[in-house]
Formats: sequence, structure tokens, C-alpha cells
Amino acid sequence: MSRARLKLLSGMAYDLETHSSTGVADPVIRVLGDLPASSQPFGITRVYKAAQGYYEEVLVLADPDGQVIWESRPRVLELRGEMFEDLFTTEVRDRIEITSLQEHTLAFYLDGRLEARVPVFIDAPQSARGTGVLMEAAETALKKGSICWVAIPQADGTEVTRPAWYVQQGQKLFMITGPNEQELPGIDQAPQVTLTVKSKDVKATIGEMPADVRVVDDAEEFEKIANLGMGNRLNLKDGEGALERWKATCTMVELTPHG
Repeated sequence: MSRARLKLLSGMAYDLETHSSTGVADPVIRVLGDLPASSQPFGITRVYKAAQGYYEEVLVLADPDGQVIWESRPRVLELRGEMFEDLFTTEVRDRIEITSLQEHTLAFYLDGRLEARVPVFIDAPQSARGTGVLMEAAETALKKGSICWVAIPQADGTEVTRPAWYVQQGQKLFMITGPNEQELPGIDQAPQVTLTVKSKDVKATIGEMPADVRVVDDAEEFEKIANLGMGNRLNLKDGEGALERWKATCTMVELTPHG
């Protein structure tokens, strides 16, 4: 049997309660209360592609320091052959002690050999707001990504949510809105909005954070940030001419998240 052809096509851990109530596999392990705390039940789904045969699988969850905090019992899988993609799902109801909100790692071993690792995010908002870890995780995710979601309060008491591209400067985000650009209705009138940050790697929600809003009305600051934004904004029809358009017709806001 040629083991070199074995591949993990996809794999993730996801919260079982969210999946049960919404049908969406949110790829996080959820923890209630302050840390250290026990994990809530989660599922592990994975898709293998390999030569036909039987394989002994062990799944391992490690903390940010690489310490193993959970290991599954060995399980024998039957794979149908390289023409097939074989899906397996496991429910984990063990109470695993989670001590850190940093990114964990889920490793997949078949026949004693490590085949793949995937990142796992911990969703523990009650602890994250108290320690500031959420801010650090969000800042890292924003550096890798290109958009985040912004919930903007409206004058009539409702709220609208829009995806938005941004220019990142540390933990601050700058967004440009206006005609022929992304529409972020009322953002320049709102004292505060809510940001939802997702991981680009596994599409997991890192968390939601309130952010204070400031309109950038200084021309020099506007131009400096807008020039940085030229590399962030995809599919600019007017190319470098977008800078003059933004200056003439758009508004720039600075968003400062806080825990």
C-alpha cells in the first residue's frame, strides 16, 4: 500500500450545539465561563483520500504550547480507494480542560504517522473580554484577512451589517465609504459599531468587538491611509485614479476596537 498517496482533504473541530440549532458547523471549541474551564461538546469532521484499505486513526488536540490535552481512542477506518473522498465524523463529549484562548492544534494520525494538522480556535468570550486575548487574536486574523463584518446602528433603531475592506494600522481599522465604493450606511454618524472578525484559514468566527468610530477629516491623514488602501482594495476600475475619487466623494472612518 502506498502511504504517500494518503491525503487529508479537509478537517475541523466544530461546536455541536451551534450545529444542532442552526445547521452551521462553526469551527470552534466553545468554553463557558472564565478559564480554566471545560470544553463544551464538539464534533470533528474530516475527509480522507487514500489507497483502499484499513487504517488506524488517532486524533490529538494540543494547546498553544504543544502539550496534548486530549487524545482519541484508536479507531479503524475503511477507505474505499483513491477515486473516493471518505468523510468521517466524531462527537467529542469528554470534558477537556481549556486553559488558553490562543490557537490550539488538531492533529490527525493514521497508522501512527502524522498526516496533517489544522488550527482550532477557542470561543470563550467571557474570558476573552477580561484578558484581552480576543483583541490579540483578532489583530492577527485581520492581518491575514481582507474583509471583516461591520454592524452599524441606524437612526431608526435598527442595525445593518455589511462586509467591509479595510486598512489596518495595529489594532485600528480604517474604512472608506461612499458612491461607487463600499456602502456602509450611517457609519460616519455612529459613535460605535460592532466588528465581527473571522479567521481566513478556517472561516471561524474569532469574536465580536465594539469599536469606537472617528471620521478622518484631516486631509494629510486621509491621503496617507488612502494610499495604503490602494493595495488592499481589489478590482479598482480607475486604478490610481481612485485616490482622487475617494478624496472628492468618499468618507474615511477610523475604528478603534476595545474588549
